Amino acid sequence: MKLDGREIEELLAVDVPAHLATIDPRGFPRVTPIWFVWADGAFYMTSVEGQPHLRNIARNPRTSVCVDTEEPESAGGIRPHRQVKGYGEAELFPDEAGEWTRRITLKYIRGEAADATAARRAAMPRVVIRLRPLRMTARGT
Repeated sequence: MKLDGREIEELLAVDVPAHLATIDPRGFPRVTPIWFVWADGAFYMTSVEGQPHLRNIARNPRTSVCVDTEEPESAGGIRPHRQVKGYGEAELFPDEAGEWTRRITLKYIRGEAADATAARRAAMPRVVIRLRPLRMTARGT
């Protein structure tokens, strides 16, 4: 069953990693689990400079991302799940002041360590990956 707009927004706010698919130099898919935020119609992710998925995007920006959840218990033999997939061409740019890294980190890390962890990660030279999907699918049971 298709997810509606509210259900999509709710799923994209959950603190589960996305799975970013890029194309490696030999033409094979490379899937990277990665933290993200959904903002203004785009997936925002950051990564430390020099990572293979960044080189793949620089060479070929066609990417996809999947965010999914699955309940641990089955209901009548079905494990309820939800997924959102986005497809498009990603853009890369420096996370100059670490703003995206800080925002993403605070989505996933809470409590006393949150601010210190966000500051430490934001101080690293990182690259923002922005995927504004040309096409999205969203399904669930």
